[in-house]
Amino acid sequence: MFRMLRYLVVVLAKRKLTVLRLCYRYTDMDPRRLEEDRYAIYAYNGMQPLLFDGTHWTVSLSAWLYDLEMIFHLCHIEANLQVSLASRCLIADLRLWWMTHGEWTLPERTWVHFRAIVMAHLGPILEEGAGESYRDPEIYRDM
Repeated sequence: MFRMLRYLVVVLAKRKLTVLRLCYRYTDMDPRRLEEDRYAIYAYNGMQPLLFDGTHWTVSLSAWLYDLEMIFHLCHIEANLQVSLASRCLIADLRLWWMTHGEWTLPERTWVHFRAIVMAHLGPILEEGAGESYRDPEIYRDM
């Protein structure tokens, strides 16, 4: 469970550059194009990581969704439809989740469902494109 959390935090939430690297890893993006788009797309203050206080997960979801939207945008530019469609569906599902639950924290028992939403859309795609370190089956063990 903590490996999965670490994966999400490091890849999607740690720094703007990490998100840019994610986009470069999972698309065949020209690095020069990436550099050109960086200022316009990532002109914001980054985001907060996921935190666990022993009972609840807390997430800065608005910033995280912003990052996912940027990933969708960059993937769409490169016509990587598999990733862009999955990202769009993921964003819609996460927005629905938070509108339904109306809070910014998740009890431990619901975190599994939240992760399932994420991995149902992006897990297989990320697993295919990722390096060996992210293909560890233990990441998905408790899904």
